[in-house]
Amino acid sequence: MSAEDIKIVTYSKGAAIVVQNSVNTGNFFIVKSGRVSVDSEHIVVDHELAYYEAGDSFGLVSALTEHRFLVTLFADTDVELVQIPIRLLGSYLKERKELAMKILGLYSRELRTLQKHLSKANKPADREYHPERLVQNARTYLSWQKPSLAAYSLQAFLKWSKENHSNDSVQEATELFRSVASSYKPFPWDIMQSTLEAGEVLFVESEKSNEIYVVLEGNVKLFGIVRGFEYVIDVLGPGEIFGEMSLIDNAPRMASAITETKSKILRVTPENLFESVGPSLLQKIFESIARRIWFSHQRLVILRLKTPVTRLYAYLYNSIRDQDIRLGRNLDVSLATPHTIYIQMEELCNMCGIIKLKQESIDEFKADTNLVIESNRITIKSRKRLEEKLGHFKSKEGQIVA
Repeated sequence: MSAEDIKIVTYSKGAAIVVQNSVNTGNFFIVKSGRVSVDSEHIVVDHELAYYEAGDSFGLVSALTEHRFLVTLFADTDVELVQIPIRLLGSYLKERKELAMKILGLYSRELRTLQKHLSKANKPADREYHPERLVQNARTYLSWQKPSLAAYSLQAFLKWSKENHSNDSVQEATELFRSVASSYKPFPWDIMQSTLEAGEVLFVESEKSNEIYVVLEGNVKLFGIVRGFEYVIDVLGPGEIFGEMSLIDNAPRMASAITETKSKILRVTPENLFESVGPSLLQKIFESIARRIWFSHQRLVILRLKTPVTRLYAYLYNSIRDQDIRLGRNLDVSLATPHTIYIQMEELCNMCGIIKLKQESIDEFKADTNLVIESNRITIKSRKRLEEKLGHFKSKEGQIVA
């Protein structure tokens, strides 16, 4: 990378650095010195940061998703910023491990906060490790008739008990495990990259592990337990990263991960994150987090819509937008191309906060000739017709649906 690619830009005290709704031209910023403040009138709800200081960063989501800045930023003091073209972020951070981990931590915490709001799970704020939850979770998995998840969760608890010489709940966990032991078939990770069959458990909620995973082929479902029900957090496809948050804050897993289809997965341990992987993987990690932050914001908007069917269409629309961003697809190509979202109808309702959809609403949705609904996927034939449908809902109900 040349000196022209990465620049030091300066702002005098009081100057506007970013104006809300302005376009990010593809740059990521790190504060080199000084203090950058967020305009109090534009602070996003639930956003914990009111300012950025040396070592902090901003611009990742807007640069990678081609969206506008959500807030106004100004120089609270004289400020120096490192301006990095987003295409060079992986190369820049590969040589700066501490900075990379700090930035990963910032965005991972934001994503974790958004996902907590989405699930409304009321997780403890302290994020301490409570291993007995693995036993509680196992009972829930058994009520769902998912013995492999129960077995995995119980085995994780028993392993912790042995390592920490704890006898609490061991007898109960041992007896439960005996009933599902035949379902415990952990995948043997002999190499970093492996092909897994559908239904393989990668990790379970409340487990203490810190590997990062990359989906190379196939689909992986992330889900949590909310009020006794399965809540789908995300369905990830090729190029997506997951599991990074537990690496960053050394906290238990917020969700379980299971392969939905036959999948090729790359497993990265903390020891080889910087030593054994190249800048391109680091770039993918940041890109994945940025897209998931953006998509989580969109889901929060969708959950505020009153009509369930409107939520379903809005979710499909934003899923197409997410695909376009990931694949670098322009609008002309996107409008003319059918889009397939790998999600079951039940999962779609779940992710839109719909516990039970009325039969007439189901019939209305399934009768749409623009949609092809199969057991594990929904194909949208025309993005243009989907946009027209959303426009109809907007004019009819006066709601912002996308």
